[in-house]
Amino acid sequence: MKLSIFPLEFESQRRIGIKPHGFDKAFPLTMKKIPGSRWTPDHRCWHIPYTKEAYKVLKQQFGPSQISVLEAKPQDLVPKRKKAQVELLYQAELIRLEEKLRLQRYSYRTVKTYTSFFKQLLCFYPDTHPETLDKKALMKFLLDGVKVKRWSDSTQNQAVNSVKFYYEKVLGQERTFYELRPKKSFKLPEVFSENEVIAILKSIPNLKHKTILMLIYSAGLRIGESVNMRKVDIDLERKTVFVKAGKGKKDRYSIVSDKLVETLKGYLTEYRPQYWLFEGPDGGPYSTSSIRKIFRRAVAKAGANPYTTVHTLRHSFATHLLERGMDLRYIQVLLGHNSSETTEIYTHITRKAKEKLCSPLDFLEI
Repeated sequence: MKLSIFPLEFESQRRIGIKPHGFDKAFPLTMKKIPGSRWTPDHRCWHIPYTKEAYKVLKQQFGPSQISVLEAKPQDLVPKRKKAQVELLYQAELIRLEEKLRLQRYSYRTVKTYTSFFKQLLCFYPDTHPETLDKKALMKFLLDGVKVKRWSDSTQNQAVNSVKFYYEKVLGQERTFYELRPKKSFKLPEVFSENEVIAILKSIPNLKHKTILMLIYSAGLRIGESVNMRKVDIDLERKTVFVKAGKGKKDRYSIVSDKLVETLKGYLTEYRPQYWLFEGPDGGPYSTSSIRKIFRRAVAKAGANPYTTVHTLRHSFATHLLERGMDLRYIQVLLGHNSSETTEIYTHITRKAKEKLCSPLDFLEI
């Protein structure tokens, strides 16, 4: 196989960097036969001592005609800084970003997401202060995420939000980063049929696990809202549930089914939660990962769509209410949507609306 070799400064030593043209699973085994050879993940290449002896063995293993010498590139001569080193170097900027996010009362998950993407930006330009980066440089960073890391539309959007927040809110620059956003796609949510919901809930033998999924479906909750539910938020007499500081830090009320009231009474009697409605082993709120595992097992047992998520129960809640004639405005309030346009997506997927449609082929006498 053909190889490209180039000078490489590695750990203050001059080495010979080696990169193959294409993939060959026998290549690493051959490289290990050369004395002093090593793999570096920083440069993603093998390297050997910068000596005549090592170069001679390299030619013996691969043949002189397979080796082409390249001029050294700047990125090959300067070892990349480790992630921890970069974060330490720009620690002040990371602190500025996090403090601003916390002052504006962003959620823990948002703070974690924004700082994570900002760290990726720092590592992408380890030798450049982020304050000096222009839009062209930021576009290159995002393009790398799309082409190399294969970011989805939503992931790219989160990266843009992180960049926007640092440059617009922390540094006070003009709002010009909208051009870096992906084109907005229109996706219809997955929805369970009513029979699938019945099968999923019936497949759960554990009372606590069943109550959690029943509440999410009955009230149209997000998974984070269900784990943050307090015992006092459930009013069994009025058959309501209070969602405190939901998405966008909005409070709202939703409904509790008559069937869920009886299930909740049994759950409260048996488990006796103290503060959180659903408590974990340590007495804190139940974890979202545990709910996802419960849901996955239930879906598999019920033979329902395996590509769905816990959030599909919320989509199903809205769709089934719409199919049974509830006004779209009320559904919007129960879901906590700011705009009716967000709720109108369910009009595209209601079964009863589709049943009224017919193809023009039906009118032709063939």
